[in-house]
Amino acid sequence: MSHRLLFSAAMIVFAALSYRVFQDETRKEWIEYQRKFQRIHESRLQAKIKNPIERTNPSSKEEWEKQLREVASTPLRLRQVFLPEANIRDLCTTCHLGIDNPLFADAPEPFRTHPGEYLNQHRVEKFGCTICHSGQGVGTSTRAAHGRQDTWFNPLIPKEYLQATCIGCHETPHGLKGAEKVEAGRLAFSKYGCYSCHSARGFEKLQKFAPTFEGLKDKLANERWMLSWLRTPEKVRPNTVMPAFKLTDDEMRDLTAFVLSLKSESAYPKVDLASASKTEGERLFTELGCKACHSTSKDEASLARRVPNLSDAGVKLNANWLFEYLKDPKAYNPETPMPRLDITETDRKNLTVYLMSLKASRDIVSVEKLTTKGASIQNGEKLVQLFGCYGCHRIKSLDKAPMPGVEVAEVAKKTLDELPFGDSKVERTKWDWIYNKIKNPKIYETKDMPLKMPQYQFEKEEMESLTTFYLSNRAFPLPEKYMFAATPGQRAALAGDRIITESNCRGCHMFEENVKPRIDQFIGLKTYVPPRLVGEGDKVQPQWAFQYLSKPVPMRPWLKMRMPTFSFSYEQAQSLIDYFSITATSPQVARAPYVLLPQREEMPKLDIDMGEYKVRSDKCMQCHPISVEGGLPADVKLEDLSINLMLSKNRLRFEWIKNFLRNPDKYAGAGTKMPYVYYTPDGAPRVSDPEMWIDLVSKYLMIMDKVPTPITEEEKKPKGPEVDWTQMEEY
Repeated sequence: MSHRLLFSAAMIVFAALSYRVFQDETRKEWIEYQRKFQRIHESRLQAKIKNPIERTNPSSKEEWEKQLREVASTPLRLRQVFLPEANIRDLCTTCHLGIDNPLFADAPEPFRTHPGEYLNQHRVEKFGCTICHSGQGVGTSTRAAHGRQDTWFNPLIPKEYLQATCIGCHETPHGLKGAEKVEAGRLAFSKYGCYSCHSARGFEKLQKFAPTFEGLKDKLANERWMLSWLRTPEKVRPNTVMPAFKLTDDEMRDLTAFVLSLKSESAYPKVDLASASKTEGERLFTELGCKACHSTSKDEASLARRVPNLSDAGVKLNANWLFEYLKDPKAYNPETPMPRLDITETDRKNLTVYLMSLKASRDIVSVEKLTTKGASIQNGEKLVQLFGCYGCHRIKSLDKAPMPGVEVAEVAKKTLDELPFGDSKVERTKWDWIYNKIKNPKIYETKDMPLKMPQYQFEKEEMESLTTFYLSNRAFPLPEKYMFAATPGQRAALAGDRIITESNCRGCHMFEENVKPRIDQFIGLKTYVPPRLVGEGDKVQPQWAFQYLSKPVPMRPWLKMRMPTFSFSYEQAQSLIDYFSITATSPQVARAPYVLLPQREEMPKLDIDMGEYKVRSDKCMQCHPISVEGGLPADVKLEDLSINLMLSKNRLRFEWIKNFLRNPDKYAGAGTKMPYVYYTPDGAPRVSDPEMWIDLVSKYLMIMDKVPTPITEEEKKPKGPEVDWTQMEEY
């Protein structure tokens, strides 16, 4: 009897527990979500069925009704994406049920359709969710699935930093649609020279970011400028990229003493500037294109924060050093982006006297009582190593020293427990730690953990983009099929864009339509502005471009502003050609050494004669010099002159010439002085059979080996019946 009672009691307890488990199971969060989703889905499908427009289309109405029946019969269950080769099991679509359903574009979370076009290339069944979003894929509650548990190392990434994971699979964010924020972070990482202290993928083996310290004593007028600079760089040169280290007076003195002890092997003899003209130097500063990069006003920014503002050049620089530096900047610092200008000794003297007259008052007075007398050179060297100055500035004795800062990938893979929050009140997430470290580098400092990263002047958007770049600057441990190497176009665009940015080419040249170069605002005559480079890959022959980049030669000898010599390496010149080829309107095959050109031997004599006749009769020589020696036409204003047509056959692509003759504004920019000879701006013919004449003139320019003479008065006189060239059988 007792056994029966015990068994009965056990059955009652078991039934109660089973009922409780059943009740708990039916109240689970994901089940409630699926029930709610089902109700919303049915409601939206019924609305579609009742829509008058849908009801007029039987097939459409039938499709909605079919979907409604399927929804009503769908059981409540866990849904998963299982990717065994990637070691991923995601249950995210258990709750995010409308992720790929257009009906839920405006639905509340977690039912809303995935925004953008990301799923077109990242199908859920192939990539799952946690590869991009992080979180705990096997979690069945919101807290667990989003990885908000203390034991989970990789929580859901918030929207503002979500693009960070793009470079976990993609080699580079450059030109990658949907990765604009992480690309902005990459650009900021480059702009501020972060790679000088922190190594990162894509920033290997770059040149030093800032001027060399070797021979700095020869460069500076006196030590006071250096002391003032170390104290408050942002006051000495507002908008400078140099960060504030907040040094003590003794640290400034010791650092200055050490840096000024570094000798230079170059000589800087005293230069006689008595005959130099400040006025002429100021004019040259504009005409030579110096203003394209440098500002001479303390209230005006230079082209980039990295480019020195020269408003205090007369306070900072030694005139003897400046005169020699202008001769060949790379002789002083091989890594400088400053090119060598094609100028005379007199020009250099005039420029020197002008720059030495620029003495904008800065923060010099705040250090007038400081000197390096009694300072410790040895301690200064230790401070250079402690603060990592050698990361940005070259110091020969420290060329082989390790990078001052932690590798970006190391920060990206650290767990939350490995990040030192110190005594800060920063929220305990990896992205908050990185963001606040960038915003205020000293925020995590404690007595036991001194920090040396200086304070930079970042914008809020830059701090967010840098955080995004930092978060996942590493490759994910995924199979090869998930990895996407950069395309040849991406690599060419990335390498070329880096050279263009570092060389400040955008200061003189237009690279994007309607984005004028900085120099444009200082040049009155637009024909004196350097040529635009929009569609340059369509325009010039690659072999000519390589020769010109290696050793620029004057193409407009009447202009004072010339293309300077950047001393590009073979690889750099080739990268620029690849960049122009891949960014052309009709992308060319990168690294193609030659292009097909018309040959004289293949042209009928009549074609040559007709082409020459048209060049002569249209008076092309009136604006275009056509001269082997580079002579200029007589009685023509210099601002009306254009490039020597004898260069066409070696410089220009045949098809570009034809396109240019059809529509000069489109292919040379709206500011060109080239008239519409063959068509009107609206495309209406201006001459009989314009395409024939365009073809003949273009071919003639590509084989022209002599200087055509203008049409004489005698030739203008009729010598018989008028010839209709278009009806010649030989043509």
